[in-house]
Amino acid sequence: MKPVRIHLDAHAHLYPFHDVPRLLLAALDHMPRVAPTDLRVLCLAERADCSFFQALSQDEIRLPGDRWRIAAWDPAGGVKIRHLPDHRDLWILAGRQIVSAERIEVCSLFSDDPIADGLPARDIVRAILDHGGLPALDWAPGKWLFARGQLVRTLVSEFPPSQLVLVDTSLRPIGCPAPLLYAKARKQGRALLAGSDPLPFAGEEDRAGSYHCSFPLPAPADASRLVAPLKAALTSGATPIEFGGRRGGPLDVLRRLRRNAQEKQKP
Repeated sequence: MKPVRIHLDAHAHLYPFHDVPRLLLAALDHMPRVAPTDLRVLCLAERADCSFFQALSQDEIRLPGDRWRIAAWDPAGGVKIRHLPDHRDLWILAGRQIVSAERIEVCSLFSDDPIADGLPARDIVRAILDHGGLPALDWAPGKWLFARGQLVRTLVSEFPPSQLVLVDTSLRPIGCPAPLLYAKARKQGRALLAGSDPLPFAGEEDRAGSYHCSFPLPAPADASRLVAPLKAALTSGATPIEFGGRRGGPLDVLRRLRRNAQEKQKP
């Protein structure tokens, strides 16, 4: 059976105040579907105060029934939804974002199990592995520099490619050089993914899927089970991954970060 092609936004936030249908449509519109078998995928990076995946999987969130329908449920941590007007499908995968004691972001791909913020980064990575997730270190402005940058490099040295991946995000502006760690990761066979990283204020829904990665995947034996084969592909060390979409320019990223800081200051 011919491989399918995955288009994956590996760092997607969906906050309680976001317009959910708007975000889902943005993801569908931004990620391509070159062949009928192509799959579009959002992997969530939910903070401790967010529980969209849990609510969706437990049928506590009702998408507009005349436009959206759940088409498949993967008990390993995935829900496939269908946009009825044009029959486009979008996989939404479980994922958590945890802030370590050293103030770097560690994500748990494919697992919705909560892990407390504030633990040492090594302990968070180990806890994610214990819960069956795939740990990911996500690029963020300033968080891979100096002492924290050394910590990131140390974690990459301590954990093999099958236990830790890297995620580039749309917050790395166009023109900002890629960290040297990216080239090292590729040589190691470590998966280097891409994600849109919508920020927590209204309007960021439109970012979903705008920066993503694409790669081939052996066609799943069961079309309703995506998590296990996807995780196997990303930890195999042999999957060629390409970036797609685009990051913002320096002014665009600065405006987003400034707006985010302003929103945090509101009572």
